[in-house]
Amino acid sequence: MSEIIAGFSKFTKEEKIDWLAKNYFPNPSETIATLEQYWNSNGDLQKLHDDFIENTITNFYLPFGVAPNFLINGKVYTIPMAIEESSVVAAASLVGKFWSTRGGFKTSVISTTKIGQVHFMFAGDKNTLENYFAKNKTELLAATASITKNMEKRGGGILDIVLVDKTEKLDNYYQLHVTFETKDSMGANFINSCLEAIAKKFENDDIEIVMSILSNYVPECLVRAEVSCKIAELGGDNPQRFAEKFYQAVQIAKVEPYRAVTHNKGIMNGIDAVVLATGNDFRAIEAGAHAYASRTGSYTSLSDCTIDDGIFKFWIEIPLALGTVGGLTALHPIAKLSLALMQQPSAKDLMQIIAAAGLAQNFAALRALTTKGIQHGHMKMHLQNILNQFDATDDEKQKVETFFKDKTVSHSAVAEKLKTIRKPKIQWIDFLNEELIREKLSQLEYTTKPVFGKMNAQQMIEHLSFVTQIANGTIKTGLYVSDEKTARRRPFLNSENELTQGFRPSFLSDEPMVEKFNSIAEAIDDLLQQIQNFTSYYTTNPKATIVHPFFGELNYQHWKKFQIKHFTHHFKQFNLL
Repeated sequence: MSEIIAGFSKFTKEEKIDWLAKNYFPNPSETIATLEQYWNSNGDLQKLHDDFIENTITNFYLPFGVAPNFLINGKVYTIPMAIEESSVVAAASLVGKFWSTRGGFKTSVISTTKIGQVHFMFAGDKNTLENYFAKNKTELLAATASITKNMEKRGGGILDIVLVDKTEKLDNYYQLHVTFETKDSMGANFINSCLEAIAKKFENDDIEIVMSILSNYVPECLVRAEVSCKIAELGGDNPQRFAEKFYQAVQIAKVEPYRAVTHNKGIMNGIDAVVLATGNDFRAIEAGAHAYASRTGSYTSLSDCTIDDGIFKFWIEIPLALGTVGGLTALHPIAKLSLALMQQPSAKDLMQIIAAAGLAQNFAALRALTTKGIQHGHMKMHLQNILNQFDATDDEKQKVETFFKDKTVSHSAVAEKLKTIRKPKIQWIDFLNEELIREKLSQLEYTTKPVFGKMNAQQMIEHLSFVTQIANGTIKTGLYVSDEKTARRRPFLNSENELTQGFRPSFLSDEPMVEKFNSIAEAIDDLLQQIQNFTSYYTTNPKATIVHPFFGELNYQHWKKFQIKHFTHHFKQFNLL
């Protein structure tokens, strides 16, 4: 852990990174490499990003996607979205297309007024303060003339200044409540500059200015978005039942704050993604939206629904203070690209587009919740993230996606499926490779302990020789296996399955056979001789069949498949593979 450092902001970016890596990370070089790999290769573009904030050390990427097919007031939009949550863009895209065939989104801007306040303390007579304010109101407006000049040319500016008495809430507390129109600019810097000029002009020996700042609560900068259609047009097996459940879900969010918070978070999934993509202030939007949801004194749903007279109607009214000029929207290349993608919308247009995105996201969430459940679709989209966590290959991804096509996705289920896919391929032993067989078996000693089973090493080798003698016709078993059993058992030979530990056909005794040879070396020589006899027999008799005591009558190819499985089984018994 490092000590307190002085002058950090004056370090170069490289010096900051070096200090952080050495003081906070066990592998500094790896940390530095990680940070540097997110730098833009274009030096000028990286410098632009570096200057956005203080102490920049690298870039933090979010996926930038698009949701097409949004029909808004008769005009088709493709909406840019920057977000890390996997299901948001997919859900918005599906809902955009869904409503494009049902009249699309109808949106309107209700108002665009923004708020700023000068907060001050005054302990004197209220009438004196009111007279002072009335006398100086014109001067307060005049104090901002140089700031508001250009904004007024665009049709904006200060709309009004009102003196507000807040002494019932806090002793001696008053404010100047200032309303603004900022047109296509979000207007934060403009509003704050005006407020500071007003405060400086208003302050006197009896008035103590505490602070001057815009408010992110903008209940009069309001936009509405709506979708509607006949209930019968909602589709599905029972559209009336769906509409009723959907309506009830909205009513629950209106009366239950615990549900309302999550309900509104779903709305903000769609809104924040577009706000981020356009370089607007998503934190201000979030704060203002949630404050608006609490305007009645109880936190409630931002959206509403009716299902009257056979018509499904779903809408949202939400405050959105946005800009399409100035700030990051004019600097960030992707923010500029986003606005171009939406055909260079005005601030009012952008309010309507973003409200539609929020409503679409809310519709998608409620439809999922009231039908298949939220996890069904969410985890399908989250599947790619899970697969990436496990570094799945393209082939593995395809296999897992196919497997979960009609199944519920969960992290544990995906992990288990990948484990199955990645299960090491069986290393089948080539029993016809005499050199390999001798090399492997020569590793054994009489005292070598088996991984499973009762046989010692020599008994295992002699057992392989015994079965090979059956296969090459040297030993006649005189056994018969019914066609019914043969039909049931023989497909195993064509599978990739192994003989299981403990497999013992009925023709074998419970105890291992007594050793026939004096040493393991002699047993190996005999086994290799029997393998040669096996090859010779079928070379001479290519169409011959010999009865296997368990699988029935087998030809050369089937005997080969069995021998591969059998040798592999016993080589694993003594850890030779």
